[in-house]
Amino acid sequence: MYRGTRNPDGTRSGDQTALINKLKGTGANSIYLEAIRSHGGDGPFDHNPFIGSDPAQGINTTILDQWETWFSEMDGSGIVIYFFFYDDAINVSNNLGWPLDSAGNLHPQETIFLETLVNRFEHHKNLIWIVMEEVEEMGSDYVPHTRKIALTIRNADDHDHVIAVHQLSGLNFSEFADDPNIDQFAIQYNNASAGQLHDAMVLAWQDAAGRYNLNMSETSGQGTGATGRLQNWAVAMGGAYVMGLEWDIASTPVATLEDCGRLVAFMESTNFNEMAPHDELSHGGTRYTLAKPGESYIAYASGLAGDIGLKGMTAGSYDFTWFDVTDGTRVTQTAVSISTGDHTWARPAAIGDELAVYIRRPGSNDATPNPPADLTVQ
Repeated sequence: MYRGTRNPDGTRSGDQTALINKLKGTGANSIYLEAIRSHGGDGPFDHNPFIGSDPAQGINTTILDQWETWFSEMDGSGIVIYFFFYDDAINVSNNLGWPLDSAGNLHPQETIFLETLVNRFEHHKNLIWIVMEEVEEMGSDYVPHTRKIALTIRNADDHDHVIAVHQLSGLNFSEFADDPNIDQFAIQYNNASAGQLHDAMVLAWQDAAGRYNLNMSETSGQGTGATGRLQNWAVAMGGAYVMGLEWDIASTPVATLEDCGRLVAFMESTNFNEMAPHDELSHGGTRYTLAKPGESYIAYASGLAGDIGLKGMTAGSYDFTWFDVTDGTRVTQTAVSISTGDHTWARPAAIGDELAVYIRRPGSNDATPNPPADLTVQ
């Protein structure tokens, strides 16, 4: 939001609209945004929405008006406004002068800051609030402070948007897991291969136990092209949403953004939100499996050798949608008769060896998906 030259009124002469327009044509559907990047964060002193860049003077509504033009374009195009209130390394108490009081309540100016932003932008549909990047760096009181921020956002937001917490690299979310105002773990998990990312997301899914959803929002060393595509599918097949670190859109290859768009298009054509990771059902050349066992499945493979397959199928008639993840080719097969047990299927000739197949038994009910059989949910 702070790209480009700052104008006297606080707005920016930058390429934000061009970046949104570039994303719009690809199907990729989120942008990572931060309201305050100054005061200890990664930005200079004027990377904030305050009058004169001074928190004590309050919010510059002209800056918010410009943000609104960008957010409206994003929202109307189905692009998620992934909105952080604070960048990393901002000690809110010391750097902004907004400590909790003796009763554990937010500073009045912080409350005004949060409520002003929420009330200004809550009308957008495709919006997720995130308290802070690497929230542990807020200060020694980061847990109660974060909880109060989440509560304030929840009370101010009349549209019940998802509220997320982002942390330093790791999978432990126990400090916020049971907070009723926190809906998403924005995961940072660094320097990991596609397989390592997948396994980490499955573990995070187990720990979540339905209390919150997962977004693998950041992994250092993430590539573009085939590398990024393999990582993104591995994460998605582990039960998490996924974003690309250091993809600034301006220099990100269009082909990489289109890979993201194909992942979005495929998943949104399925009932993935009713499924759970079930890699123990993978058979033949299948690498990863999402499933609502007995009813619907997504089987995935990269570099498929042989046939794709699943274990423990329930007898019935199933519809198949084969999907080439590299170019979006789809092949549909209907009323495929399957007997009880383990099965493999040959991919259609039009589908390459990096693929996913959505298998669903028409008329199946919508019971809650079971957790992976080899994992214990506590």
